Amino acid sequence: QHYYITNNLRMSVEEPSSTQNSVPMDTVEEPVAEAAPTVNGEADSTNSNSNPDISLRAKQLLEGTHGDNIEEMLNSTIAIVDSVRSAAVPSYVIEAIHYMTDFVTQKNCPVRGISIVESLLSKCHVPGVLTSIHSDMTQLCLAAKILSPALKFLDCDVTSISSDELMDVRYVLQYYYYGGSLYAALRNFSRALHFFEICLSVPSQQTTSAIQVVAYQKLTLISILSGRRLSVRLPSVHSSIPHLCRPYGNLLQIAAEEDSEKFAATIAQMTPFLEKHSNLGLAKQALEYIRQKNVKKFQSTFVSLKLSSLANHLKLSVQEVENRLRRMIMSGDLSAQICKKEGMVWFNKHSEEFDNEAAIEKLKNSLDTCMSSFQKAKELNAAISLDPKLLTKVSESESRKDTLPTSSSWDFPAHGKSKKLLSFLE
Repeated sequence: QHYYITNNLRMSVEEPSSTQNSVPMDTVEEPVAEAAPTVNGEADSTNSNSNPDISLRAKQLLEGTHGDNIEEMLNSTIAIVDSVRSAAVPSYVIEAIHYMTDFVTQKNCPVRGISIVESLLSKCHVPGVLTSIHSDMTQLCLAAKILSPALKFLDCDVTSISSDELMDVRYVLQYYYYGGSLYAALRNFSRALHFFEICLSVPSQQTTSAIQVVAYQKLTLISILSGRRLSVRLPSVHSSIPHLCRPYGNLLQIAAEEDSEKFAATIAQMTPFLEKHSNLGLAKQALEYIRQKNVKKFQSTFVSLKLSSLANHLKLSVQEVENRLRRMIMSGDLSAQICKKEGMVWFNKHSEEFDNEAAIEKLKNSLDTCMSSFQKAKELNAAISLDPKLLTKVSESESRKDTLPTSSSWDFPAHGKSKKLLSFLE
């Protein structure tokens, strides 16, 4: 999916200027909205869904003639959405949805816009195609803390980007940022990592979006939570992101040491900073994960252990250790038995079984996904290989290589004037 998104964006979508980049306020708030553009009636009149009365109503909606009347604004939006009869959505309808999303979010009633956007997506949603309306859906569901309506769209992997004239990199970034935050709220950390990685890998021209900065912050904490190594490859234009998120990089280094006390002390010092970015909850979950990981180390070493000894190793009270063990056993993270009378814990060797129908079905689904992804990658590779821009760049690169001397005919030491000459030739 990462391969499809980045390459489709390079071919069809360009990054807006730095003044157009959205800045998410926190996990559930709307990035700073731009002024909605006016409706181009002439362009929309060619669309089969175009209706002069509806188009005029959309124009009045975007001009803010309803004032602060939420009911009037919602009724106008519903009428505009009901006018759509096919998968081809006119631009004024998309603009109306964006305006409605911003309006209900600012008025702290995002739940009232979910059904409207869901109704439109039920008409125009094409599996595998990402539109700007999808970002509105994820934003409203996250702001309203009603996550299930967005899941049926998020669970569908994206293989192409909509080519409508209003599609912008900003909506792609918002979709993957809000989607990653939504999966993090559901504790589906592998999927959240996937979305944040794509958000960071989206190509841009000159500037780094603030959305990508906050995505990197959450990606760092979730990589600790999931026990996965942070291995996202940032485009060269985004190389400044780790520097902007240096405190999170320090947390990542401390987490690698698996010292829960040191990690807890660092979180305590960073509490105002983490609260400002709405990441304190994720940081506390990361601390809990490190403590659980330390407990699991004893399972691989000991068959049985006194609760007092375990408490001394973890620097916790016996009661806290017992409560932690109970929670881990109840959640299935640990296979053990506690004898409170003797003050002992017995660790069981837990082995996963794969000789069942559920495991076979899961393996079959994974193979089907791999095969379909491979076929999509082949089709995309064939399309990119015929792109005129790519062919021009390849020919220019080959021509430059032909004009440069080979290393055997130029043997310079890597210092002084020779080094400057080599850098000039490169």
